[in-house]
Amino acid sequence: MKLTRLFLALFAGSLLFVSCSDDDNENNKPQGTYDNGTFVLNEGNSDPSTASVSFIKEDGTIVADIFKLENPGATGTGSYLQSMFMDDSRVFIISGQANKITIVDRYSFRSIATIDTNLDNPRYGAVVNGKAYITNYADYSTGDDDFLTVVNLNDYTSTKVNLGNWSEKVLEENGKLYIANGYYGSGTSVTVFNTSSNTAEKVIELGDDSPGSFDEEDGTLYVLGISNIFKINLSNNQIAATIALPENLEGSSHLTVEDGKIYFTNGTSVYSLDKNATAATQVTKVLTYTSDSPWGAMYGFNVNDGKIYIADGGDFASDSKAYTYSLSGALLNTYTVGVGPNGFYFND
Repeated sequence: MKLTRLFLALFAGSLLFVSCSDDDNENNKPQGTYDNGTFVLNEGNSDPSTASVSFIKEDGTIVADIFKLENPGATGTGSYLQSMFMDDSRVFIISGQANKITIVDRYSFRSIATIDTNLDNPRYGAVVNGKAYITNYADYSTGDDDFLTVVNLNDYTSTKVNLGNWSEKVLEENGKLYIANGYYGSGTSVTVFNTSSNTAEKVIELGDDSPGSFDEEDGTLYVLGISNIFKINLSNNQIAATIALPENLEGSSHLTVEDGKIYFTNGTSVYSLDKNATAATQVTKVLTYTSDSPWGAMYGFNVNDGKIYIADGGDFASDSKAYTYSLSGALLNTYTVGVGPNGFYFND
């Protein structure tokens, strides 16, 4: 028997509707178990039915549109899926178009709740001490109105914290948030946000450079700007070193750090650099792939467990491709995924 509970919560003047389901019907049990594999986020286009999440199993087989598979008849995630983030038991799927966060179980992908309050062009998120923090652009033309949505993960109520600075990618380290204050050249800093006081503890200035992506390993935050890679010591939040990129590598994207190496992309090529390197002369080209997509070449990228993952946006109207390569640049596998794949998230 299927039991549906509807909770109505009043919080700070906002109404929040959370729908949860208990299902004892044998026919409605999860169709799969989504651990030891990779989620592929498919952005979709203006048609919400084109947005989806694919899952690459450990054995290399792929399952398409797992939200629809596990939640038949449920309202979808919304389109223009921006990003995902996770805690120990949940996945949070951000739709920029719908101003909505869809929360599912991390291993069954069954729907848990939907957040649609205090959101305005949401971008990226992270979880700290039982709360989710989501960056919001609001008006894309200015950073003055950017803010964080703070979600209490006990009851899924939400509040807003104004930041007044461009607020893009975010990651958590040692209970603090590090927020990239930049988007395609706007903003030139990284904010250190104290989640205990809900205030910006420090703004780390990057000169006239703009942060595009970043990652952390062993107490250092590696920030990819338009023309530099910055190494920030997280024990004192000071820039410890700066590596100037050569002109042909300016405007690179998708920095990630894995097993002591920095990886990033430029055009359809992947480059690597030892994390202790001091100059860009030590950059090595790992691979170049061929793309026919006018807007979606190297649309998604990540590195994990000895594999490089690349997503190609294709034509943003039909299913596209994702690829895995070895760290030496050998093609390992090609996958057909959904419309506009833009990111990889590892459930291991």
